[in-house]
Amino acid sequence: MINSSIKRILKNILAKWPSFMMYLGSISFLGLLCFLYNIDFMLIADLIRFTFIPFVLLLFYRVYHEDKLLKKLKKAYLQGQLLSAVPHSLTERTFIEYFNRAQQQRSQYEKKIQEKFKQHRDYLVMWSHEIKTPLIALSLLAENKNEVASVDVQGQVALAYHQLDLILTYERLADFNHDLNFKWSSVDNIVETIIKKYAVFFIRKNITPRVKVSTVKILTDPKWLSFILEQLLMNALKYSKKNTLIEIEWRDNTIKIIDSGAGIDASDLPRVFEPGFTGNNGRSHDSATGMGLYLAQQISKIIGLKLTIKSKTRKGTSAILSISEDKIEK
Repeated sequence: MINSSIKRILKNILAKWPSFMMYLGSISFLGLLCFLYNIDFMLIADLIRFTFIPFVLLLFYRVYHEDKLLKKLKKAYLQGQLLSAVPHSLTERTFIEYFNRAQQQRSQYEKKIQEKFKQHRDYLVMWSHEIKTPLIALSLLAENKNEVASVDVQGQVALAYHQLDLILTYERLADFNHDLNFKWSSVDNIVETIIKKYAVFFIRKNITPRVKVSTVKILTDPKWLSFILEQLLMNALKYSKKNTLIEIEWRDNTIKIIDSGAGIDASDLPRVFEPGFTGNNGRSHDSATGMGLYLAQQISKIIGLKLTIKSKTRKGTSAILSISEDKIEK
């Protein structure tokens, strides 16, 4: 520790060579003037005798001050604190101001990272519990019945897959642009595939899908358009009553998913795209995570679509996905 301090001080002293050179240069210049104008060189000797010791003392004080400043700087940096030091020059004052500003920005950034990490951890914990729900349901079915209906098994497995898909999508959202593949895709084929995928949920609640989608093609990423529509359709299925209809239609350059379910409270509607927000409806459904619409909206923005939600309490909800005209095949 002592050796390192001595080495640091010696380096600081050696770093002052420009000051030594300036001092020697000044003496040499005065010596030249004495030579040219026949001035007694004792003047130079007196100048050195009266200025050398103060010059060295001043130099050592500067080294001591800078060494002390560096120690404070290192401590403040490691502890994430502001630097509290008396500046001895305009340069030091400017440096301290910029350092403290950088420390404040660093502190704010670290807080954001910590909040994001906590939020990320909370979501993963929440999803882990949501994935347990269909597994527990299957376990209870198996305990209470010798034979479990195929539709019940398929429903719980599909629900588990849906939650797992949400987790994986949330994980890759930060680096999403590397997983995009735009091409001309048929809307009716995408919708038909999704309905088949979630057929078990339609069957369990005896809900009829009414599809009014033409053979229009749009320029998009079919994988992520499917993901968005799956989230919207899953919400419609979740909050729809038994023996009702869910309409899926193409109209005016939009894909609409319309249900006649519980609807969304007017006070909750502005917040439906916030991560983790479930609202009054979500609190009445144990399987609500509040992440489906958030992910759907985030991905919509990335692939150039606009997602809006219109709803009235007890009258149903309309999820509207708008496609710009330049992405629709003429």
